[in-house]
Amino acid sequence: MELRDLKLFLDVAATGSFSRTATLAMTTQSTVSKSVTQLESELGVRLFERTGRGATLTPAGLDLLPRAETLVADAVRLKGWMSERRGAVSGTVRIAIQPGLSWPLVEEVLAQTRTRYPDVRLQITEGTTHQIEEWLGDGRIDIGVLSRAPAAGIAESRPLFSVPLLLVSCAGAAHTARASVPFSRLAGIDLVLSTARNGGRVLVEEEATRRGMALRVVLEINAVGLIKRVVASGDLYTVAAWPTVYLEVARGELAAARLVSPELRHTYHLALAARRHPTPAVECIAEQIRAFRPPPDWHATQPA
Repeated sequence: MELRDLKLFLDVAATGSFSRTATLAMTTQSTVSKSVTQLESELGVRLFERTGRGATLTPAGLDLLPRAETLVADAVRLKGWMSERRGAVSGTVRIAIQPGLSWPLVEEVLAQTRTRYPDVRLQITEGTTHQIEEWLGDGRIDIGVLSRAPAAGIAESRPLFSVPLLLVSCAGAAHTARASVPFSRLAGIDLVLSTARNGGRVLVEEEATRRGMALRVVLEINAVGLIKRVVASGDLYTVAAWPTVYLEVARGELAAARLVSPELRHTYHLALAARRHPTPAVECIAEQIRAFRPPPDWHATQPA
């Protein structure tokens, strides 16, 4: 029995697709199918029900899943364990972060890693909350930093910090002339929001619904950078957390006022993929992220 066969079995189980597994493993669908068929032959059981819509685990496949995860995880961790015995930590750690939070978090983690763990290689990707949850579930990343706690079956998570939501405009706009603005003021403002119902948008829509207040969302864009450009160049407003806009506010490209009455706070979470046991390298990088302290002007609070 080959370790590669078990890895491909786990990937098919996670994605529900032979073709998607082939793409992730940078191989062909035929190779994946042959590998799984070989494993089924060696074990004497059928592991997947194959349909036109994908592949689902049979009862035998479900029984094999936790055992295969343990075997593969132990094999992957061998190098890390041996490095740890030598007093060193090594390996690759795959991280996905929401765009609004990636800087200066990446700057600090990268500096710490290069100093303390020079044999650890970081792979960093930006993604939406939905994408990061999907990547955690597929095992494509080890660590996610996102604005919603994933389901327990997808990842183990904990809150990192919370930051206030802001009304954001171009420089000199009337509604952001003061340090704070009542939430009720949103009823008369033309807004551009993210297409995806991310953490910030959910908070705003829930509060508006509670008040029976209609929001004037005149434009939806699925790109944080483009939203900021649209707001900076026109008369539309958006709602964002401090990490998303603090650099543009500091440069005078955008203006921002804290939403109050009530104050809405956006919580970010650190999540570790549940279907893989974390290696020593993953645990070390996760600890560095937990230790991250946002700049004072973010008005962030840490969990108790």
